[in-house]
Amino acid sequence: MYCMDINCEPQNSFSESSCWGRPHCVESSVDFGGHRAFADIAAYNGDPATAAFVSQFEPSNARIGGDELQLELVKQGDGKGFGATVIGTRAIQYGTVTTVMRSGCAAAGVVSSFIIRNDKIGDEIDFEFVGKDTSTVQSNYYWHNQLDYTKMVTSPPMSDTTKNFHTYQIQWTPDQIVWLVDGAAFRTVKRSDTWDPALGTFKYPDSEAYVSYSIWDGGAGAQGTSEWAGGATRWGQGPFVASVKSIDISCYYKGNETTYTPPGGSSSEDRASRSDKSSVKSDSRTGADADQAATSDDSDDAKSERESERSGLDESAGDGPSDNEPSDDASDARRSAMPRAALATLGAALLVALAG
Repeated sequence: MYCMDINCEPQNSFSESSCWGRPHCVESSVDFGGHRAFADIAAYNGDPATAAFVSQFEPSNARIGGDELQLELVKQGDGKGFGATVIGTRAIQYGTVTTVMRSGCAAAGVVSSFIIRNDKIGDEIDFEFVGKDTSTVQSNYYWHNQLDYTKMVTSPPMSDTTKNFHTYQIQWTPDQIVWLVDGAAFRTVKRSDTWDPALGTFKYPDSEAYVSYSIWDGGAGAQGTSEWAGGATRWGQGPFVASVKSIDISCYYKGNETTYTPPGGSSSEDRASRSDKSSVKSDSRTGADADQAATSDDSDDAKSERESERSGLDESAGDGPSDNEPSDDASDARRSAMPRAALATLGAALLVALAG
């Protein structure tokens, strides 16, 4: 039994080789009508050529309906909702990710999201929708699990996000993050503006991460989360289904073909056909190689600065939240319900599916 890289901890597994390798970014376009677009996690064999996305929980409330990926929030016997999280099978470090989707937040309490996140380190770039406001989407970013909600920025008003499909895009480079809706940028965060003199580092998401979609019951969270989501979930206004038509991923690092080798198995080239609208160009560099690529066009001074900074980040990776994390209970549930704290609520099911 092997585990996906996103959740797997080699030191806590049966064997340190129990974790699948990390497949890296390839130029891709997924319309969710294709046979290799989506799989339940129990059926996934670790090879990204077999599924671009997997449903992270069992039972799965994610499915393909027509040509759409659908994630549903379902009321349970205890009155709380059980949602869905669908995560990409390839990691990305910088690039442009564009999705066409409709949120499932048709009532207060329901939360939908489109996220790029590294769960192990705690870096995140996100779009989040809340049911109390269906005319906007919220944007935020986090570094090393330091949850600063004051950095949230709301988009300009648009047509109802639960009734209409909109195009959401994240442009992520080593120097800045740009959030766009329907082709119009409404927020830019520059790396240079994230410098923390106390820590002596840039608090900027820069770790290789995975794209995911989710829907979850924010109304059942702690008080701060529930208030943010709009209060107790109004189940009578359901069903609550987030729908995704497509996603396009353009990798920042290009030029290398990616070969996927399963643990203990023979190499199999992960090459999607033109009919599946996926190319095979990728940069499989990580760590020092990725750092070198990221700074190849920079001045010598910039290179030196980034290499020094990366060394510090690697040493601190995995540290818990700092003192600037909100002390109220908002952080307790807002970052814990789907897609993150469902790992606790649904721990047993997930551990069975991902036993390492």
